[in-house]
Amino acid sequence: MNYKKTITLLLSAMTLTVSTPALSANAADGIIYDQHDAKWSEVKFDKYSTTASTMELSGCGIFSFCNAIYALNGTIADAYEVADWAVNIGGYRPGAGGTYRYPFYQQVEEAFGERYGFRVDGYYTGAVTDEVLIDHLKNGGVAVVNVPWHFMTITGYNEENETYHVLECAVDMPKRGLEADSWATAETMSTGRTEVGWYVLLSDTGTSDRTIPASLDLNCDGMVNSIDASLITARYSEILNDTPLSNYGMTDDIRNTIDTCADIDHNGTVTQRDADILLRWINEMNAAGDVNCDSIIDGRDATAILTYYAFSSADNSAAETTGLESGINLLGDFNSDGIIDARDASDVLTHYAQSSV
Repeated sequence: MNYKKTITLLLSAMTLTVSTPALSANAADGIIYDQHDAKWSEVKFDKYSTTASTMELSGCGIFSFCNAIYALNGTIADAYEVADWAVNIGGYRPGAGGTYRYPFYQQVEEAFGERYGFRVDGYYTGAVTDEVLIDHLKNGGVAVVNVPWHFMTITGYNEENETYHVLECAVDMPKRGLEADSWATAETMSTGRTEVGWYVLLSDTGTSDRTIPASLDLNCDGMVNSIDASLITARYSEILNDTPLSNYGMTDDIRNTIDTCADIDHNGTVTQRDADILLRWINEMNAAGDVNCDSIIDGRDATAILTYYAFSSADNSAAETTGLESGINLLGDFNSDGIIDARDASDVLTHYAQSSV
């Protein structure tokens, strides 16, 4: 096979650059679920009440849990699935009090702990200044906290200025006065509608199922890689501008697949953030050098790196270097010298030759 020709065709097939850097899974990522997204006004559970039974009106406990898991280890918990489970065990009663914290947290680890990679380290009646809470945050844990008539998430503690990183899943409550992603003082978190009176501690176990869903192989080439992220970006551009793109490898089948499968952050629509999250997953779940993400570091990867290096060295237009470009930027520095160049391609070939013997 003429690998150079194959990779060049792949690179030329996509003409949209994904320039946004991959996200890292930490508190700075902020919320993954906003309960006031229009989508949640249509999601109802009528087991306990037909009034105020939508997740938009009563889902703060569910969304705060899911935001906590994402901040903890980058795993996106399915809010609908968690809510449906919680309704059935009496831990979530929409329209009749919302999330019932003890039934929920007494059973949620058994139901989802291994899959989402967390454990429950205890729940406490207490204040945000409790030493056990602060120590937990300083050691990398997160907490879901209960304030009057509401749940929120705390994902970090800054010892220098004694502030807490707070994720608010419902930002339209003026009396709480927090943004979706805020650093708040102990005074703020001990007063009025933001006074913490109860909290549960969650820790990462490293067991989460963080494989990239096969459904994100949007072009059905057998690999989930940066070409799929580029397709998400292209689709977002189409939606944003209400203009079909005919030159980016888009087909109606791919559009339908993206619309069905690529709302990774579950906010109700496909956006650039979904592409960014996929790029982060690609970066975290694939080995350096495997730029096409086929689980084999071989001549194909070396050819892609070398082609990219040749194009970028010649200062060619983005149209000649896109497609796998983001994947090469993420995974192409095989020798970890901070530069993606012919040396990486050579080292990949050497690795391939040695592993093939």
